[in-house]
Amino acid sequence: MRVGSTMLVRQNLTRKLSRSILLVICIGIAFFVFGVLSSFRAGFEGSEANSERLVVASKIGGNETLPLRYFQQLGGMDEIAEVTHVTRLRAHTAGNERNIIGANAVDAQSYASVYADTYDFNAEIMQAFQADRTATLVGRQLAEREGWAVGDRVNLTSFVHMTQDASRDWSFVIAGLLDGAEPTVDTNFLIVRYDYFNAALLRNQDQVNLFGIKPAVGTDINVLAETIDMTFANSTAQTRTQSETAFMSAFLEQFADVALIVKLIVSVSFGTILLIVANTMIFAIRERTLEIGVLKVLGFSGSSIMRIILTETLVLFAAGLALGFALTAAVIPVLGDALSSVVPDLYLTPKVVATSVGLAVVFAVLTGFLPAIKALRLPVATALNHR
Repeated sequence: MRVGSTMLVRQNLTRKLSRSILLVICIGIAFFVFGVLSSFRAGFEGSEANSERLVVASKIGGNETLPLRYFQQLGGMDEIAEVTHVTRLRAHTAGNERNIIGANAVDAQSYASVYADTYDFNAEIMQAFQADRTATLVGRQLAEREGWAVGDRVNLTSFVHMTQDASRDWSFVIAGLLDGAEPTVDTNFLIVRYDYFNAALLRNQDQVNLFGIKPAVGTDINVLAETIDMTFANSTAQTRTQSETAFMSAFLEQFADVALIVKLIVSVSFGTILLIVANTMIFAIRERTLEIGVLKVLGFSGSSIMRIILTETLVLFAAGLALGFALTAAVIPVLGDALSSVVPDLYLTPKVVATSVGLAVVFAVLTGFLPAIKALRLPVATALNHR
């Protein structure tokens, strides 16, 4: 029987099968933790955030407002292709303060233009939205969660905004359901018409929370952001302009540094697994010192033995990665349902998958490198005298 590298790898991994299985489980758990937490972070930050679009908000903080008149000034800049404004209602369903609804008052036409590549603003729902001042477009995920349908009346209570009759209750009629341009886009929110909302306000009329900007083609967004902030630098309402992704990250850091938490947990998890696997491989190679000497006598070069050991670690990490993906794929739908009101966009992203594969390769090489080098440098005489 011909002794080949593939046979040796298989024999070495199955020699102590329970040890190999435990290593695969440890690696799988580490990648499971990475997959779930990274997916949670991606969903929490919003996968639809666009690094090219800009968000103009108050320099003081996200709860402050900006004058509506900025809308015309921003629209007059040559570097800006489209601009819209958004005002957060900060509301919950009537009678249930815990059921917070993501609701924004927007200018229909400009909002649809700026976010045309993110949401499906088809002619039918836009016509229905503009036909009734009390109309609302409800994201499909939110509608499914609440059991709403087109034609239903949605009653919301705002934490902040009062109507002309000194009530915080607002009522809207669902004119259509809003879908994302891609299946992964978060639609767990609703939009209402700003003209109706603004006219019905008791106080703080003609104020908005932020402006969304689509830069003109070829525009340097960093320069444009500086230009916008300089334009309003001497006003009573100074601005801070950021990309959408930077704005979302800054907004979330008001509650918790999600990115840092994820990095810390994942680092501890992977660090522990690296130590366990590396230590196990070192002991495994020490147990096979005599066999390595025999292989060298039979004609296996040091580099061939080194490749065999690295292949073993690659197989272990590949199996662990597969287990981690399987666990993540099974758990994420359950978590997605449980956390739909907090993280409506929880799924295993392609970026997380690609990062996991890259980490598996790197960690396999790192954990197998030291025992592989030791086997490469091991003199034949020393190996054959080992007991």
